[in-house]
Amino acid sequence: MAYPPEFLKLVDEFIHLANRLAAEGKGGEVSAAILFAAGRYNAFNFLSGGGTAEDRGKAVDFYVTEYRKAIVSNLDGVVGPVVKGQG
Repeated sequence: MAYPPEFLKLVDEFIHLANRLAAEGKGGEVSAAILFAAGRYNAFNFLSGGGTAEDRGKAVDFYVTEYRKAIVSNLDGVVGPVVKGQG
């Protein structure tokens, strides 16, 4: 799947921040924090956009599905081969 350059620029901004924060040797904490922050932001976005209790299950399914696609895509695509090539 091809992503628009504007979207990838936003992704790169988050990655650069995460890398800067992880430079102190706390990559695991940064990984957990970014995942938690995504959940918090998406919950806020859903609720402030008029999300209802009836739509909650659909929203959770959507975000979980999108995260699964993202991690699998990155393990197989961009990140996996880069990290494996370092070994």
